[in-house]
Amino acid sequence: MKNQLSSCLKIALASLLLLSSLYANAQKQAPQKPNIIYILADDLGYGDVSCYNPQSKISTPNIDKLAAGGMKFTNAHSASSVCTPSRYSIMTGRYSWRSKMKFGVLWTYDWPLIEQGRLTVGQFLKNNGYNTAIIGKWHLGWSWPVKQGEQIDTLRLGGRNMEQSLAREQKIDLSQPLKGGPLSCGFDYQYGIDIPSLPPFCFIENGKVVGPQLTKVSKDDEGGFPGYIQEGWRSDEIMPSLMGKAMDFVNEKAKSDKPFFLYLPLAIPHHPIAPGKAYLGKSKMGSYGDAVQEMDDYVGRLMQLLKQLNIDKNTLVIFTSDNGSIMDAGSFSTNPAWGATGAGLKLFGHQSNKNFRGIKGDIYEGGHRVPFIAHWPKKIKPGKTSDAAISLTDLFATCAGIINKPLPNSSADDSFDISPLLTGKTKLPVRQSIIFHSSKGTFAIEQGDWKYIESNGSGGTLKNPLVRDTVYATPGQLYNIKNDPGETENLYSSYPAIVKHLNDLLARQKTTGTRKQ
Repeated sequence: MKNQLSSCLKIALASLLLLSSLYANAQKQAPQKPNIIYILADDLGYGDVSCYNPQSKISTPNIDKLAAGGMKFTNAHSASSVCTPSRYSIMTGRYSWRSKMKFGVLWTYDWPLIEQGRLTVGQFLKNNGYNTAIIGKWHLGWSWPVKQGEQIDTLRLGGRNMEQSLAREQKIDLSQPLKGGPLSCGFDYQYGIDIPSLPPFCFIENGKVVGPQLTKVSKDDEGGFPGYIQEGWRSDEIMPSLMGKAMDFVNEKAKSDKPFFLYLPLAIPHHPIAPGKAYLGKSKMGSYGDAVQEMDDYVGRLMQLLKQLNIDKNTLVIFTSDNGSIMDAGSFSTNPAWGATGAGLKLFGHQSNKNFRGIKGDIYEGGHRVPFIAHWPKKIKPGKTSDAAISLTDLFATCAGIINKPLPNSSADDSFDISPLLTGKTKLPVRQSIIFHSSKGTFAIEQGDWKYIESNGSGGTLKNPLVRDTVYATPGQLYNIKNDPGETENLYSSYPAIVKHLNDLLARQKTTGTRKQ
């Protein structure tokens, strides 16, 4: 009996050891999910990165190195030519005009734009085993804590002036936690700012104001706006603070057995433009260029850290911008803190948006064509360039493709998986069309060589003193983007069949998620 029991125990033990070995081998053979870092510059133009613009007055060796070691896209677009809607689209994989915001951006003390219950890329990756963090500029609204006995209109978004916003500020209690922000959108950790140019001027960590005490000023020294500000607040300390937290996060999560997703929306070169002292005078493009070179330096430091931690090979790093540059507008040239020392082209011979027409806010290419670089040594061959049309809405579906998980049908309506482009499985476009949207709510659609704009002007709110804003006699505009990337010749009257086709396609896609077509 004892011998029989002993034999059974030996067989059971051997079986357990075999199963354990099989499981361990399966774990080793299973593809390891990559870490994902998404770096989003703020108002950085296509021509501000030197690997995109050989004539650039700004040197970006670290971003250039990122491109040399990975893939550079030359036909990448933000979903909108202004900030808030572009960020909404990145987070949700959905054009923001499908939300309650039909034009413009969120203003200070606005309520959340991302709908309660809507799946974000952060929540999707968290659900699939990722540590998630956002470190940087949010600008998608919060459920601001209201003082007892006060009431605030939570439905209206944007469209206010500073006086109206300051009236709202009187009803806000910033000593209480802020809800409805990144922690409600799938992020485990949050650190950063709301809007760099508007109050409250403070750092927020996990929905709580952190750092020195808040005071009220009638006019801050850098941006020109009154409101709540932390004692000793300096805009030139935003970048070092954000990158310090980002480095800490990477250091910590590199030790975890879970991959991480770090969304890193920086505040450079958005106004107020305030490069660190060590970077002043380093570029040939005033303080605007100096700030971009500071950002480039920090990108290099981050990449070096990944290498030191031995996680660089299986970390996908994407670098892009939320929209085109404002720099050619010179709109803030009277205030050095807001616009360096004026219009880039006029004073420095630098084209922030390269040879593309338009600026931030416009429906033209200069408003929404952005640099886009992907670096992932394990999967992306170095030195590759793609002219395939992609949108910043594509992050969501791309993450799903990378980790081999299906997208829920009710999410990411306008997101396409570009991972086959990244890994070289295809050179063909993964999407057949892209919709663009301006600050005033003007629509455009691009398909193949053609771009159709459904209005006769720029659709923007800012004026470029160097280029007169043409208002055409035709009700819309049509450009052959392949032959005329500068959008100089309106062919609306010459190709009525193409106009009709694109107008009909745009109308259909406005009512139906583009991914489903």
